[in-house]
Amino acid sequence: MLHSLRSSVCLLAFVLLAAQPLLAVDEYHYSGNLLQVERRGDPQVVKQFDLYCLGRSENGGTRLFFSVDERGGGAWPWPERFGESVLNADGKRVGGRPAHILHTFQDTKYPVELPSPVFEFADRLSANAAWKVGEREWEVRGQKTIGDHECWQVTSVDRFGRPQSYFVATGSNLLVAAERRVFMGRGDEFRLQIELTAWKPLGEEDGKQAADAADVLLQIQSGLERAEGTTRPELSEAQLAGVSSKLDGLLTATKGTRLGPLAEAISRDVRSQQDRDGNLSKLAQRFLGQPAPSFSLPTLKRKTVSSDSQKGRVTVLHFWEYRGEPLEEPYGQVGYLDYLANRRGRFDVDVIGVAVNEEFGTAATSGAALRSVRKLRDFMNLSYPIATDDGSMIRQFGDPRQFKADLPLWVVVGADGKIAHYHVGNYQIKADEGLRELDAVVVKLVREQRASQ
Repeated sequence: MLHSLRSSVCLLAFVLLAAQPLLAVDEYHYSGNLLQVERRGDPQVVKQFDLYCLGRSENGGTRLFFSVDERGGGAWPWPERFGESVLNADGKRVGGRPAHILHTFQDTKYPVELPSPVFEFADRLSANAAWKVGEREWEVRGQKTIGDHECWQVTSVDRFGRPQSYFVATGSNLLVAAERRVFMGRGDEFRLQIELTAWKPLGEEDGKQAADAADVLLQIQSGLERAEGTTRPELSEAQLAGVSSKLDGLLTATKGTRLGPLAEAISRDVRSQQDRDGNLSKLAQRFLGQPAPSFSLPTLKRKTVSSDSQKGRVTVLHFWEYRGEPLEEPYGQVGYLDYLANRRGRFDVDVIGVAVNEEFGTAATSGAALRSVRKLRDFMNLSYPIATDDGSMIRQFGDPRQFKADLPLWVVVGADGKIAHYHVGNYQIKADEGLRELDAVVVKLVREQRASQ
């Protein structure tokens, strides 16, 4: 990556040491820890991570590619492990997104933003300097040597008095180390630590190869059209096909670069998901057009729903965990399902949620399991009935988890008692269209039923 503050060159995102010539591309490697602060005893490391950065000067600023590798406490799916920040000449992000790690704490996933390798206020660094931006105050506390770098020690405090420390190489805007306080759950404190472990300016040939490899990854990521911050690893059939068609090019472009292991991990995941989808397709074909298995289940309101009670009606069965924790999107898409239930209910259509949890099978654990389902129902204000299943019923319908697929499972049974639709996983939807694919199936069955009367 090109560096900044040369008299004849506009301010760029990184600075080479004064003795170094300007180069097109630089690689940076950081290592970091996330520590949980206990009330008693020393902080404990709960996650370790590596941050790889590739910087290219462009239009007076910098394109900063990043890739994160995490160990412990959960991690991003591969489409979210990498990305790009666009920085202006001052090192301020004006586009793209910053790097994050993803930590799971108390069954909830928390994205934690990582500091930018480019310190935004490098032009203000001097002995005893202080400034304020918004509600955050900054102060230079002195100098400290970290590794081979002489650094300015900078402290930043927000309006709550929570300090952050940054160590910036003198004469540049290169972040050498940083420490932040992070809070999760109900105010549980963590510390994020990150430190530069290697810096390598790349020659023209190596720089072009690394940059081309990053661009191929970004093109694949863009083609997925996943919402920012998505934590689900599953890709749709169309997404898998799109990535699969680019795998050979990706593996070739990244061979011999630091991004090679990431490309290989992507290839393995895509092949695995394709194998899984092949098995799920066979599973669906096994049930489609066949009479639905008989069932009888209790609901949260102590009623019973059964195959007998649903005769002559269109029934949408939504098998999902319905757990109250973690409460995170897309919530099994139950909000859209509730809308469909209210919209189509007057046409002899019933939606039945089936909360799948083996804990319903024993008296000792069923109470807590029921409370969890009720919490989710009340949180989402669901109007359709929810039945409970200890796993016995979903096995009759071909539990997709046997192929390492995640719920929900959607099964639509026609008025004739036969399975007309079988779908595993969340639907690809647009916010203004809801469960369009599912609704189309329901409408078609309603019309067929009316035509037969």
